[in-house]
Amino acid sequence: MTIVLKPNPGAQEFSLRIPPTVKEVLYGGARGGGKTWAGLLWLLEYVHHPRFQGLVIRRNSDDLSDWIERARYMYRDMGATPQGANAVMRFPSGAIIRTGHLKDESTYTKYLGHEYQKILIEELTQIPTEDRYLKLISACRTSIPELIPQVYATTNPGGVGHLWVKQRFIDPGPPNKMFKGEDGLTRIYIPATVDDNPVLTKADPEYVKKLEALKDVDEALYRAWRFGDWDVFQGQVFREWRVKKHVRPAFQFDTSACKIYIGLDWGFHDPCSLHWVAVTPENEFGVQHFIVYRERYENEQRPDWWAKEIAEIVRDEKIDGLIMPHDTFSNLGGTRPIVEQFRAMFDNLHVHVPIIGSSSKSHASKMSRIAITHNVLADSPDGLPYLLVMDSCRNLIRTLPSLPYDEHKPEEIDDGSEDHCFDSLSYALFHVTQGGTRLVMPRSPKSLTGDGKEADRFDLEGAIRGT
Repeated sequence: MTIVLKPNPGAQEFSLRIPPTVKEVLYGGARGGGKTWAGLLWLLEYVHHPRFQGLVIRRNSDDLSDWIERARYMYRDMGATPQGANAVMRFPSGAIIRTGHLKDESTYTKYLGHEYQKILIEELTQIPTEDRYLKLISACRTSIPELIPQVYATTNPGGVGHLWVKQRFIDPGPPNKMFKGEDGLTRIYIPATVDDNPVLTKADPEYVKKLEALKDVDEALYRAWRFGDWDVFQGQVFREWRVKKHVRPAFQFDTSACKIYIGLDWGFHDPCSLHWVAVTPENEFGVQHFIVYRERYENEQRPDWWAKEIAEIVRDEKIDGLIMPHDTFSNLGGTRPIVEQFRAMFDNLHVHVPIIGSSSKSHASKMSRIAITHNVLADSPDGLPYLLVMDSCRNLIRTLPSLPYDEHKPEEIDDGSEDHCFDSLSYALFHVTQGGTRLVMPRSPKSLTGDGKEADRFDLEGAIRGT
């Protein structure tokens, strides 16, 4: 049996015609778009050259075994055979395609110094950070002028690396259009759906019906699987987040009438994240809102720098609590606890900022913080969501909707994701809600004082409108 090696017309064929001067190609998005077949075809461009070396990266050994079997079937008429325990596809010309998987952190560095003219990465969003991706593709280079290096990646939305992949490939430009990144390298994102894969729809005509059936069961998941929507994805934690609902342009409100808390997630090499959360008084519906109105997000700054930064910001504000995680109370690296360095700086600057510890890392605390965040994203009886975020808090807006669940601990957020803003926000929310602030069910819209007169209302809606 002779295997006909040709791409599907449309997105798949277009992706294989992208010139190698475009250094990075991302293909896929929705379920059933023919990603694996596209990658297998893409690798064939140089296999008749005796010095060609390609590299295939899959997520784990099981996925890699599946890829090798597909490659064995697809390449057999070309005389290619897998060799060795860590399969290498060797072609009669002498060209080789090596394989590897992402089982541990060393994966990203063990190829340093190697030379591969083509690197295929399947399920790109399983690489947790952009830094690891850059280490991996640093091996995509050439000393042979006629073999021009290129990276071809496939993926669906979701996974621990969803955010950085979206920022690198999806957000900078429209799909199917080449663009130049800030690093000067040219990239392109080519979306594909099951409609671009007639081989699948002919072999399994029920597949599209299965995807369409999700529409009435889970609309968000339907949009992700059927159309590759990068704003929703399988495993997304806070799927109820909506920018149009939860984000507001900066507005003035009476902070003196509110309780003010600062949530802090400590980091040095990783970002240190701080969020100012105002808890409003009850309005006529008995609702208290949480307004996130200020953010600081920066790495490689020492505790005394951060303490001084906070002190200068809040010198004329009344702060009801700076919520700090448990690791700041320990002797990290043999130094004084971070919390003591903060207190010393506040004392030196004569600024009163009460410091409150958070039991941040226990399983129960993590579950509570996730549940509380879900709750405050909901609509309150007055028609506004409990949580409102000012648009100046860019990192919270960027990262919160992109957080995935941990595949091995499906109730927890993946530790490898960029969860610093969630931590700083949820530390504050956890303390506040445990301290008595509650989410209320609808009740009479009139709140009366003891003498039967209507109480003054905290006019949040007026503040948002600017009236």
